[in-house]
Amino acid sequence: MLCRLGFTKGVSMKKLALLGAGLAVVAVTVHAQQTPAELVKQQCASAKVTAEFWHGFTSASQQNVVNALAAEFNKTTPGQCVLPIPQGNYTDLSTKLKASFAAGKVPTMAQAFENNMALYLENDKLADLTKLGFRSNFLTKVFVKAATFNGTVYGAPFNKSVQLLFVNKDLFAKNNVKIPQTLSEMASAARELSGKTGQPAFWFTPSASTFSPIFFTLGGNYDATGKIVLNSPTAIKALDWLLDLVKDKAAKPITSGFINGQLTDTYGMSFDTSAGIPFYKSAAKFNLGITNLPGLKRGTPGTALIQGTHIVVFKDASSEQQKLGAKFLNFAMQPRNSAIFSTQTGYVPSSDLAQDTTEFKAFAAKNPDALLVVKQARYAAFEPRISDWEALRFNILETAIKEAVAGKSSAKDALDKAQKQAEDLLAGKTK
Repeated sequence: MLCRLGFTKGVSMKKLALLGAGLAVVAVTVHAQQTPAELVKQQCASAKVTAEFWHGFTSASQQNVVNALAAEFNKTTPGQCVLPIPQGNYTDLSTKLKASFAAGKVPTMAQAFENNMALYLENDKLADLTKLGFRSNFLTKVFVKAATFNGTVYGAPFNKSVQLLFVNKDLFAKNNVKIPQTLSEMASAARELSGKTGQPAFWFTPSASTFSPIFFTLGGNYDATGKIVLNSPTAIKALDWLLDLVKDKAAKPITSGFINGQLTDTYGMSFDTSAGIPFYKSAAKFNLGITNLPGLKRGTPGTALIQGTHIVVFKDASSEQQKLGAKFLNFAMQPRNSAIFSTQTGYVPSSDLAQDTTEFKAFAAKNPDALLVVKQARYAAFEPRISDWEALRFNILETAIKEAVAGKSSAKDALDKAQKQAEDLLAGKTK
């Protein structure tokens, strides 16, 4: 089956087929013991035009998939080449991009979060993708909306993920507790499981990634009025929901490492990204369950936080490089290519058309959680798309959440303090 083929070291003369920009199947032969990275390097050695793609993927498996995608694309553009270059994690990527702007040596493309895009636009660095020939009309609307500023599309949704509810089905079954479908049921289930086992059932990271889906599900919006508000009544209610579970010893904060790296048979449930599905599956020694986020009423999932990046093209690249970058984005967004990328990585397909491909359907038949990811993407929201959001999120909002979870402050006091800090930051009084 195509979506299970290669993309790893040691593929012996396998045909790796992907759908190309013209909806024609393009096949490339990967020689024995040649990695995707080595193949791309070989392709670029003789290319007249090279478009560097800087990314923040740190795992070898993700890098292999990206390199394989580039290798397939490069076979369709003789004399031209896309060269993926890892830059460390996303923070490293952002730092190196800023340095490249100052030095006047920018790549053609890079991954970017919405707040990164806002910053790059403030510095007039991003190219209008539509003018370069990028097609976005068939892509998932909420993803395109997140990459659209003042009516112009500046990013292609690449590795997008949404949160899901992961559960220890054995623990639920053993204690005769039903898997929750609403936030109210989830709180009750966490308390019931914890009461029966003597251990906190809901594991969470004290972060915006945990807080935001609760906040969004309750109807929250960080910038509904055009002004950043971190201490709205809804935000306080969302944080109190979490704090009440902690106080009742029904929730356990995980303050270092990944939850999926610490699973034991006392683990009950957690919110986590769909991109983490492979890691949960490999780590769980129990019957793992995956479902949509609990909502306000049965049958309607809660609202997930959209995470992950877009790929942007920089104006300072040459005209040829920019056009090549746009061609690569069109190639990557093709339904079959997007489907294969999704099945290999756990990220959300970029369009409904990708979900209709033979490859995705075959994968979903054996991995039904893939359909849950697709469904959850229809119930999702993104964070404010402003250049200061990274500082607001990590330095202010998450600090407030951690202080409240640690019992150092009430939800209201912590968020009121965060609001004042946010206003000072946005007013230029602090950095």
